Amino acid sequence: MKNTDSLKELVDELDRIHSMDFNWSKEFGMPDFVTASNGFQRHFTKRARELLRRAVNILHSNRSNDLIKIEIEGYEKIVRQVIADMHADNEFNNFYDDEDKTAIKKLKAETESRIESGANVYTYYFPAWTAGMERKSPFYIGPVSFISRNDWIDLVDFPEQGKKRYLNEPEANYKWKDILKDALAKPHERTPIPGLAATVYSAVEKCPSLIKVTISGYEKDFSRKLARIVCKTALDSMSLCIGSKALFHQQVLQEERLLPVGTFSIVETDGFLWLPGQSLSDRIPSLSGDMIDKAISDIRSVIPAIAFILEGIVAPDKHRFPKLSNRWATALDWFGEGCRESSDSIAVAKLGTSLDVLSAGGKYAGIATMVSNLLDIEGDREVIGGENPLTLNKVIKEIYDDGRSKILHGTYFNRLEAMKVERERAFFFARIALIESAVRLIKYDGADNDDVFRTIAKGS
Repeated sequence: MKNTDSLKELVDELDRIHSMDFNWSKEFGMPDFVTASNGFQRHFTKRARELLRRAVNILHSNRSNDLIKIEIEGYEKIVRQVIADMHADNEFNNFYDDEDKTAIKKLKAETESRIESGANVYTYYFPAWTAGMERKSPFYIGPVSFISRNDWIDLVDFPEQGKKRYLNEPEANYKWKDILKDALAKPHERTPIPGLAATVYSAVEKCPSLIKVTISGYEKDFSRKLARIVCKTALDSMSLCIGSKALFHQQVLQEERLLPVGTFSIVETDGFLWLPGQSLSDRIPSLSGDMIDKAISDIRSVIPAIAFILEGIVAPDKHRFPKLSNRWATALDWFGEGCRESSDSIAVAKLGTSLDVLSAGGKYAGIATMVSNLLDIEGDREVIGGENPLTLNKVIKEIYDDGRSKILHGTYFNRLEAMKVERERAFFFARIALIESAVRLIKYDGADNDDVFRTIAKGS
């Protein structure tokens, strides 16, 4: 359907709704309305909302790639307001006789103008827990910065007008950094925190670090969604390279689902309680500052490859491989979730999915081809010894066919069946595949095709 046809139906429905003969009692569903720029209201029936959505889908799908990026939900809100404004001003009256499509052109232009006016260069700071690589000074991975909380406080500031007027406390507002640092250093004091410092305290009190990234070319809500993906990818990338599964619980954004720090077990036998048992989770840091420094030094050669991928996500229009960068990051997301998963069977499914995403499908054969290529090991080579030796191909088949596929398709449902060994194998091969594919991508000079990681050459 063309833009003109979809909009004609919507205009007809709006004309009907706002005619003298319209009767709400004959309509089904809850009405809603938009207040137009001239103060009049424009109501949308269920039918009008359906027609609006259809028109928005067509308009959104035909937008040029060089325009500000916006999700369809945000785009629909703006288009709806523009249509309400134009209809209330009778700008659709000559819609059917408009050979020059003046109304459609204005609708598109006004919509893009409003999107552009709401777009900006946004810098996001996500409170987070990290392993502490930024404790001495900010740590950088391409467009992403890991910043300690105190360094962040020194780095940022509020505008002059905000400090003068906020809560009518200019004296406290001009000292907000010192007040905030003092409050964070004494978290158990109940002294009220004045001015701007109180608001910032609530946002950063729980996390010792902040992850920073700057996004341009996106509408505000969409840019935050991208920023979160980028920062989460940066955290998971460091955990991946260092290689500790526990780090995937220790390096997280504040807004993610988190394990409790500790758990208790309460047991009764013969009608009497045992003393409660207690165990600490992987949330508790396990690596010292010196150990983290050593780990960062050991993976220094891999960090440029991670930075290259992050740049492809932040600025796809300026990158050689935006598609492969996003594919790699999505595979890493599955890998990270597999590491955070408490159930061994579900972890195997997630780690297998990570390999599936990285290879762009192809099922067992495609994944086996990719892993064989990335590890420089022939598929029929024995990689697991012992009483039940396995070749590389058989290990991948175990992970994908006997693990991921059976779990997701419902064949496997006995949650008491042990899958710890399969989980360890899946973690090992998926981790190596992700690191090696990232290292090879930065040197790759071919096409940005989905299945590149199956055949990407070493040092190409």
